Amino acid sequence: MVPPRKDRFGDFTERLDRARGRRDDAPDAQARGSAMGSAFRITSELVVGLFFGGLLGWQLDKWLDTSPVLLIVFFLLGAAAGIWNVIRVALQMQSSAMDAQSAQETAQKDNSGSDPDGK
Repeated sequence: MVPPRKDRFGDFTERLDRARGRRDDAPDAQARGSAMGSAFRITSELVVGLFFGGLLGWQLDKWLDTSPVLLIVFFLLGAAAGIWNVIRVALQMQSSAMDAQSAQETAQKDNSGSDPDGK
């Protein structure tokens, strides 16, 4: 049995309103995804530095028979490189966030109707 036309229209309106509400949440979800991507990048920078430093030190120790000296040295160098990369990425992210905020403030000032020269 088909529901009356008015009920079908009301149901469609409710579903449309819910869909529009989800679309309004999209920028929040995008920002959350961007933050997760940045966190993953920072974590991987640190882990890769540790892993390759340790791997290189271990292989050199096997080749030169200097166990565990080069493993420790290269592991520490990998840790330092990983931390340096994390700092570099964090500074880049901070710089781009400040640039975006500055551009947004400039756009708001231009849209407020004031004279750009301040007169």
